[in-house]
Amino acid sequence: MALMTAGPLTLAEVRDLHRRWLAGSEFDIGYPNAVDFDVSMVQRLFDVTLNNVGHPFAPTSGFSGHSLPLEQQLIRELGVLFGWPPELVTGFVTSGSTSAIRAALLQARRRFRRHVVVYTSTAAHTCVAKVAEELCMRLQLVPAGLDGVMDVAALTELVAQRPAGAAVAVVATIGTTMVEAVDNIPAIHAALDAADVADDRRWVHADAALAGIPLAMLDSADRPRFDMVDSCNISGHKYLGIPMPCGAVLLRADRCLAADETPTYTGAPDLTPAGSRSGHTPLLMLAALRGFGMTGLRERAATCRRDAAALVELFTAADVPAWRHPLGFTVVLPAPSEQLRARWPLPPPDDGWTHVICMPGKRFEVYERFAREYLTDRRNTTSRHQSDHHAPDQPSSAPTPDADHREDAIAC
Repeated sequence: MALMTAGPLTLAEVRDLHRRWLAGSEFDIGYPNAVDFDVSMVQRLFDVTLNNVGHPFAPTSGFSGHSLPLEQQLIRELGVLFGWPPELVTGFVTSGSTSAIRAALLQARRRFRRHVVVYTSTAAHTCVAKVAEELCMRLQLVPAGLDGVMDVAALTELVAQRPAGAAVAVVATIGTTMVEAVDNIPAIHAALDAADVADDRRWVHADAALAGIPLAMLDSADRPRFDMVDSCNISGHKYLGIPMPCGAVLLRADRCLAADETPTYTGAPDLTPAGSRSGHTPLLMLAALRGFGMTGLRERAATCRRDAAALVELFTAADVPAWRHPLGFTVVLPAPSEQLRARWPLPPPDDGWTHVICMPGKRFEVYERFAREYLTDRRNTTSRHQSDHHAPDQPSSAPTPDADHREDAIAC
């Protein structure tokens, strides 16, 4: 087979790719990626190889091309943000939230010697089921309410039916993918208490990929109880706007079993599931945290919430049953036509609904533009549906449904 010899990308080709991707990003309002992080300050560091082998909290030697001290600092600063005791914080950077959840459940499996059942809601990210299968862990889905929050009464019933002697791992979602619902962590612990799960036979993980950092900065009355979980994860490419997929997992050191600390060829024990990990992504996440600062992070979140609230008002004023959770960035609304979804990439309809997510760096004018096109599309779609239901000899001015029928249509 002949090798490809087309040569390197030219500067013109790179510029064309950049223009196309930049133009397309303006329409990406259905995916939670912030676009206001300025990477230029650290771009000069991308001409070196940074391979974080092992664990940031273990001493290393034998090579210098890593950012392990910065990774350790990132985990410590995230621990402070989430209200964890500094002496109990450990963890590491991952390729994203899926690998972070995998690392957390692997710790639970090790702690409970594999005899553990994983519980998560039907609104949780699909990666939880994938990870449970990879780790050969039994998975039990817990119903979620119409608001997307885990039904803790159902959790109690399901956990009470667990196999004799089985430990329990619960993956709580702090910002579900479709409606940004937040599971109630204290209520989950209360459900485990009611099901007679001892403290030393439970593991509660918080999947806080998108909403973790914004919610962690709220006053104690509004923030989730991150201090009550055994592990937690965030995504770096969502709220922080890191330009490549990445994440971090926080683990309570007192809940993790001692790992094999036999040094590898790098001089450090290989305590992470992945082994080699990016040394650039912890640098970028730390730069984002420090660059925005607490004030900036709070202001970005407040702007997103204002934009989401204004967008809901815009839709509801036009009789579109849009809604959002009070602290969320996500606006849930009836799915538009396939043609509009092709122009504005939105999630496929879920029971007839989709969403728009107001993220840092995205101008509200773009959401207003979408709303105008959405309302036009909705009127056109309604007109087409009405004409489709007319008999050939039926006049187009057919009587409109009564109020009850209109309410039923909106509810559906």
